[in-house]
Amino acid sequence: MEIKQLKYFIEVAKKEHLSDAALELDVAQSAVSRQISQLERELQVTLFKRSGRNIYLIDEGKQLLTHATQMLDQFDTTVRLFREQSQANHYKIRIGYIDSYISQVLTLLIQTFEHVSTSIVEPMHMNEDEIIDALMTDKIDIAFTHLDNEIKNLPGLDIRPLFEAYYHIYVPKSDPLTMATNPPLIQLADQSIYALYPLPHSIKQKLARIVKSPIHTITSPQLATYLLNQQRGYIITASYHSLNKNEGDWTEISLAHTELKQTVCSVVRKDNNKQDIQLMLSTIKQLMNQEKSFH
Repeated sequence: MEIKQLKYFIEVAKKEHLSDAALELDVAQSAVSRQISQLERELQVTLFKRSGRNIYLIDEGKQLLTHATQMLDQFDTTVRLFREQSQANHYKIRIGYIDSYISQVLTLLIQTFEHVSTSIVEPMHMNEDEIIDALMTDKIDIAFTHLDNEIKNLPGLDIRPLFEAYYHIYVPKSDPLTMATNPPLIQLADQSIYALYPLPHSIKQKLARIVKSPIHTITSPQLATYLLNQQRGYIITASYHSLNKNEGDWTEISLAHTELKQTVCSVVRKDNNKQDIQLMLSTIKQLMNQEKSFH
């Protein structure tokens, strides 16, 4: 039993005439007659009584008409629901982002975009392991993530580098490292290193090749300040994270001169044809060109 058969059946039942039903359906009369015959064979019942040029429902046909009408109503409701949902999604830009400077400017980006667009933005924080898979499976429309060879080798992506993400360390003021100009990473080899917030995989791997002790992760600026004041080790974090300079006797040292850097990029599937997706990309470019203090 097909939806088309039920539609033809209901129209014939209403018109009680094959030709009139065919005219209403805008199909040939033979097509209507064929669908009704197929429906009767499939159900193994007679649905209509023919009388000259007219055609009338019998009891079995009246019973089917009740059920068929309910089925088509439910079908139409389902189709309408999914179309409305699809239309709504067409005007929703879903952004996945990792912990980076982007999280600092995301509010401004959303406000700027929604001020000139009928679409709305749905932001979602993600980790590096899931964000590209979410993009490729259409769970998000735009990914803000670190640019690496895996992303570069994926086909069908529009990749736009945005900025370089750098790192810095905090060390006690009495530490000899404060006397060095652009200290090399090898000077961290014998130190206890704490990461304030999780480091990207590639950054942590680079450090692990140099630092002898395990690199521990903490997520509290207050705890970071305590460890520094107690001279328990160094604190490393992204340059957009900072500690309150009034809370301890320590010094900030930039690592922008080292290999601890990553390119943050926006990634969009080239087959994404959502409403205002290009406007969003243009807004991202405009905003990032204006921002100069993300190191």
